[in-house]
Amino acid sequence: MHIVFVCREYPPTLRGGGIASYIHEMAINLIRRAHSVTVICASDDTRVFSDRKEDGIRVIRLSGGDFILPQIEKSSLIKKMRCLYRFFSYRKKILRQIEQLKDVDIIEVAEYGAEAYYLSKCHVPVVIRLHTPTLLDRNNFSIKKFNIRTFYDYWIGKRELSILSQFKYVTSCSASLKDWFLKYVPDMTGNIEVIYNPIEISKWKTEKIDYVENSILYVGTVMEGKGVGDLIEACRILRERNIPVTLKIVGKWGTYAMKLQGYVSDNHFDWCSFEGNLPREELQNLYSKAKISCFPSWWENMPLVCLEAMLAGNVVIGSRNGGMTEIVTDKKDGFLIEPHAPKELAECIYKALMMNKNSVTEMKKNALYKIQGKFSFEAVMQFMENYYVSVIKDYKNEKGPLG
Repeated sequence: MHIVFVCREYPPTLRGGGIASYIHEMAINLIRRAHSVTVICASDDTRVFSDRKEDGIRVIRLSGGDFILPQIEKSSLIKKMRCLYRFFSYRKKILRQIEQLKDVDIIEVAEYGAEAYYLSKCHVPVVIRLHTPTLLDRNNFSIKKFNIRTFYDYWIGKRELSILSQFKYVTSCSASLKDWFLKYVPDMTGNIEVIYNPIEISKWKTEKIDYVENSILYVGTVMEGKGVGDLIEACRILRERNIPVTLKIVGKWGTYAMKLQGYVSDNHFDWCSFEGNLPREELQNLYSKAKISCFPSWWENMPLVCLEAMLAGNVVIGSRNGGMTEIVTDKKDGFLIEPHAPKELAECIYKALMMNKNSVTEMKKNALYKIQGKFSFEAVMQFMENYYVSVIKDYKNEKGPLG
């Protein structure tokens, strides 16, 4: 098969997130399985177009993106408005680029960013991959209300949801996310197939049994909805009980992270450090030293970091809201807690800290067994390949205009 992935970012990039990581790993593994893969993404420098082979994958980085990276292009008020005046032109450029490709069998594009806006015009099947929509409200698992301060997010979020009724083939990275779409996008015509985001087990040292006592690690974007403030409060509660926990926070920064770091500094919480966004090698080193990895998000879809921590042999604490309940079985291969509950989180951390090495090893074995059977590339890729084949066959039989 020749599979084309359309995404907002693809590594190496200053804009990389979970979608970029997912597509990169999928592309590499599809190449290994003798498929052809083309990735169409946006160049970080919106003035530059490139088309080259990277690890056997054809990567086309389009110019004219609807964003501005001040580190690359000098920022200005008019450039900040690209999100509006380049929205349609950039998405037309995606369509034109696809039309120039040969022998395309299937296209996969994330719902995030509404980059499938014109792709119903393609004469090949298009699969919409649900990751996390802009309008999903993590606070109460509902839809965000209009706010003039975040006008563009709301506007593009509406575009994301409006186009879904055009497409028949849809996959979701978690059952929880599927439930949200079925509730808030009632005019969706396609069936939603749940296919989990896979992880490459071979990249992780799964035999680890040593760790630093009382060490806690958070990995992910440092934002309020990820429960990072709740985690710091839980650690503060434990420190007041003379339990000498340490906390390392790893991930992308923003305004909230700066505010949180100021709070930590003002209160002289020298047990808490902000490590920034680290490369994979350094992150694996931190995983190897931590006893506990904690992800107390108010809602989460299918966090790859949770799987990474389990593979690294950490005791994982996650939220009962969202896709982490599909990863973690409470008290068997990790722990689940209610979100917005620092005191409950503190008690759960204490329980995990009291686990001896034999108990930690047993929990780690349970986690590895689950990941091998449910989330490994070996398990997921065959499922995904079969899905692609069935979509292509169904599309040819129907001979319809829509992907």
